[in-house]
Amino acid sequence: KRLAVDASIWLIQFIKAMRDVETGEMLHNAPQLGLFRRLCKLLFLHVRPLLVFDGGTPAIKKRTVARRREFRQRQESSLERTAKR
Repeated sequence: KRLAVDASIWLIQFIKAMRDVETGEMLHNAPQLGLFRRLCKLLFLHVRPLLVFDGGTPAIKKRTVARRREFRQRQESSLERTAKR
C-alpha cells in the first residue's frame, strides 16, 4: 500500500498540538518528532508514505516568517544603536 500525504499539513498539526502541559509552549522539535512517529506507525502497518511538499505557503507560516523578520529588524536596529554609543 502507498499513501500520499501533504506534509505541510502534518507539520502544522504537530506545531499546534504538541505542547508542554505546564507552559503551553511547543515541545522542542515537535514537528520532527511528530513526523517521525507518524512515519514509523505507517511503516509498521506496511504502508509506504509519500510526503508531498507542494502548494502555497500556509497562512500560519506567512505570519511566522513576518514575525521573525520584524524581530530580526528590531534586533539589528538595537545593535546599531548600541554600536553608536
